[in-house]
Amino acid sequence: MNKVIITGIVVLMWWWIPTQLSAQAEQPNILLIITDQQHADMMSSAGNRWLETPNIDRLAEKGMRFTKAYVTNPVCSPSRFSMFTGRYPSAIDMRHNASVLDQEMLKEIIPEAVGFTFKKAGYETFYGGKSHLPAGGKDASGYGFGHHISLDERDELAEETAAFLLNRKSATPFFAAVNLINPHDICYAAIRDFPPQNRPPAQVPSPLAEAMTIPDSIPEEVFFSRYCPPLPANFEPTHDEPEAIMQLKALHSFTIDARKNWSEKEWRMHRWAYHRLTERVDQQIGQVLDALKKSDVGENTIVIFTSDHGEMNGSHRLEHKTVFYEESSNVPLIVWYEGMRQGGEVDKEHLISNGLDLYPTLCELAGIEVPTELPGISFAPLLQGDAEAYPGRKYLYMENELGYMARDEHYKYALYDNGEEMLIDLQNDPGEMINMAGKSVYRLVQDTLKNHLLKHIDRKIK
Repeated sequence: MNKVIITGIVVLMWWWIPTQLSAQAEQPNILLIITDQQHADMMSSAGNRWLETPNIDRLAEKGMRFTKAYVTNPVCSPSRFSMFTGRYPSAIDMRHNASVLDQEMLKEIIPEAVGFTFKKAGYETFYGGKSHLPAGGKDASGYGFGHHISLDERDELAEETAAFLLNRKSATPFFAAVNLINPHDICYAAIRDFPPQNRPPAQVPSPLAEAMTIPDSIPEEVFFSRYCPPLPANFEPTHDEPEAIMQLKALHSFTIDARKNWSEKEWRMHRWAYHRLTERVDQQIGQVLDALKKSDVGENTIVIFTSDHGEMNGSHRLEHKTVFYEESSNVPLIVWYEGMRQGGEVDKEHLISNGLDLYPTLCELAGIEVPTELPGISFAPLLQGDAEAYPGRKYLYMENELGYMARDEHYKYALYDNGEEMLIDLQNDPGEMINMAGKSVYRLVQDTLKNHLLKHIDRKIK
């Protein structure tokens, strides 16, 4: 064959191969940034005009953002357990932060946590900030992280992470998990106003105290008319909402107390503070990204940004998390690395479980063998512009302390432990204002989702 033709074929083959980082060349570094209690819409790049998140936005502009990313359980510890093990929290009988765990299963699962897998593949593993992982220790060493960046969860963590990136000279690839606490401080607003029985009033973190204050330069009337976020369109409780939601009082009495007692002005101040806390964590993320850009490792580092769960933020007169509503369970997910072909793309189609799918995705991008029997699906093909190679999922499952949930592209179905059901037509009712469970016109949809959910629960119990 003519040498020119051969050369041309080689060039065409090089152009066709998806741009990716893999172990076939130089193994990529992994920088996983996790915030706490950030809903998917809490970014200006997602169209939220009540805040400015320039640093998250630049990740979205360069990377790929997924709008249908969901947690396995909308509470801190269960969700984080999933992200670092790729398993459902119920695998260890974990339904909420205070669950009595199956210690034998925990001992079986932890040795295959993502930190150990990357360490075995030759990575140095680093962890910083909030752990809240069962049997993980404050530095997450129990999950295979050999070095800690900082035990701080705020400014110091951002500073130490920036220093780590700028000073990194080793040729050994690293996996670094950076866990920033905010906008989680918003939790203390209701706890402060409605302390749980027999507990003293909550100590409010200074960032929340600052965020709850109307700026001195703005008259109150002007503040509420121009600057403070309005009540959400789905502010009122869902019609025919299951009574199971009220059982939150067992562990989160302050959530129900706020629902019953906060005025509309108090709800708006809560929303104002939540936005300010999100801006605060965005600044910390900016420190890390600035350092990465200046460092020697930026060109070979995959950056993943996500959160462990959302925040109700006044929707359905609720604050905090736990429930299956979108505000609580839908989280940001952005992936970026230098030269990625899908830069700036927004995936609005595929259902992603950040708790199950991050682990196999990172393994595939790094050229590492994925541990067997993980239930997650790698979405690396989507990052590489090869949607046909991505099997996807028709149903996504979630669990919490009240029950279980299944959803597809169109509907969301929940079955609570007390037997109540909830069906939402997400396409026609994105605010989740009407429970369609029991309506004859939705009977087939309800039965189909219920059967899939029951099979899922049965598999997990076995």
